[in-house]
Amino acid sequence: MQIVHNLRQTSRSFFADRIQLMAVLIVLCFVSVLLLESQSRSSYPTYLLAILMLAFTPRWVDVFRLPLMMWITALLAWLSLSTFWSEPFDLRAAASNWVRALLILTFVVAMAECQLRGQLQRWMSIGLTLTGVLAVGAAVANFYLTNPADGRLNGLGQLDTHVIAALVYGVVLIFVLRAATTSSHKLVVLFSFCAALLIAYAVYLSDSRNAWVSVVIGVGSYLLAKRTHDVRQFVAAMAALAAVLTVSLLILLLSDTTRELLLPRGTSFRLDIWSTTWENITVNGGVLFGLGIATEDDLVIEGLLFSHPHNLYLALVHQGGLIALALYLGVLWKSFAVFARKFETEDAKLGLSLLVMAVSAHLLDGHELLDKVGDTWFLVWMPVGLALGLCWTPGDKEETFV
Repeated sequence: MQIVHNLRQTSRSFFADRIQLMAVLIVLCFVSVLLLESQSRSSYPTYLLAILMLAFTPRWVDVFRLPLMMWITALLAWLSLSTFWSEPFDLRAAASNWVRALLILTFVVAMAECQLRGQLQRWMSIGLTLTGVLAVGAAVANFYLTNPADGRLNGLGQLDTHVIAALVYGVVLIFVLRAATTSSHKLVVLFSFCAALLIAYAVYLSDSRNAWVSVVIGVGSYLLAKRTHDVRQFVAAMAALAAVLTVSLLILLLSDTTRELLLPRGTSFRLDIWSTTWENITVNGGVLFGLGIATEDDLVIEGLLFSHPHNLYLALVHQGGLIALALYLGVLWKSFAVFARKFETEDAKLGLSLLVMAVSAHLLDGHELLDKVGDTWFLVWMPVGLALGLCWTPGDKEETFV
């Protein structure tokens, strides 16, 4: 009976702890993306998280005094407002985007609140490492069992495209490295090392040049951040890494043989996609305000259909014009500024590497910043939430429901 009583007391204290419950929901948000096939089902924890946050708004409303939070709110509000000049206007699509903006807003604040305690980071490392190994292992096994015609590894479930899967696996890889570098247990370090090799192999099998470069940049920035003691050393080291990568790529591209090996699909119509998208924006008068987030951005080039601009920055201009792009760059700048100020902390090094990878990856891919839980939550909204937590120093926050 005493054991039962202790279990009841433990469960009551757990569910009475608002921050702890939010941390569980946040971990579930990301773990479900790796394990579940449906993006809608993965969104269930985000709905519960939003309801929980809205029910206790007075506990966190002071976050809106922070400049970073102002930029985040302005960006989400502007993209939501762009539904009104989307063509054609669809109330259901507009409502869907408004809900997504609310889910992102509450998630970012919840991420920041949980970051203050530090428990979330430990759970996230464990959750993403274990589920990531399962998801990546299953994807690699499926690759060899099905032998896809294009020879490229695709993720399973909702990560069913090679680029998105590889980028998400890259985020998991950084968390695995975090577990390896912060743990003192030899078995944890050994498991993390083996997991890192498996994930790196999966990224290689994706055959996505964008993912190769972006993941190398993200992982490299994390390892450099761990080895440097201040932000100036880190910037110098990153500049050296960028120079080495740039020179290496230029040398490889100058040779016909290595260029064909490096870019077997050429530019994959990227230049044509970007120029056509920009032409559509300018012709339809959307340079400043955009054409609306719900306006279709499909393109047909040489008889091939491309479903989006394959560049997040250009996609933002298409959706909300230069205003949306400026607001997003403001969010990035403020987040990087926070990471620079708090560089000595582990969370700053983690968030910085994730955001660096996102900035690189979105030059050649990405189109939905306002989306249900998925790759942009891994690459953008998670590190932005960490940055918000690092600059948010509220007073005696109440962390329980009672």
